[in-house]
Amino acid sequence: MKVLTVYANPNPRSFCHAILEQFSQGLENAGHTNEVVDLYAMKFDPVLKLRDYTNWIERVFTYGFAYSLTSEGWQGEIKGRVPLFKHEKALIISTTLFNEKAYQSGLSQAMKRLIDDFGFRYPGIKNVNHVYFYSVGEVDAATRQNYLQQAYRLGKEFAQ
Repeated sequence: MKVLTVYANPNPRSFCHAILEQFSQGLENAGHTNEVVDLYAMKFDPVLKLRDYTNWIERVFTYGFAYSLTSEGWQGEIKGRVPLFKHEKALIISTTLFNEKAYQSGLSQAMKRLIDDFGFRYPGIKNVNHVYFYSVGEVDAATRQNYLQQAYRLGKEFAQ
């Protein structure tokens, strides 16, 4: 299976990078190919500027690339969207500042709605899984090691 990994962290020595390495190793050991798009390495600028209208489709999941609209959609009805992606699966791995309790009290629902649903399901990705590695700056070494092992397993078992 071909996998596209979009990665965003400016520090190549960060824990996030270690997670990327473990996930990538799991994919490789399972026989998958993995293309990593490092947004910081490519100096990606998320701010939409006038010059970006000519190639904006290549930058984000946007109209004409990720979705289209019926006449209902143009009237503001959300059911009027037409998903254009045919991908079966997306996996989102988020490292967090706050602990699991904070996410269970509402943060994860907000992220699910905005990122998982509108960012991935809305344009047509059928199976969206979001994994959180909580409080990465505050957890002990054993928890960090567990997160790295989990990242490896997520890569190794990605196609299952």
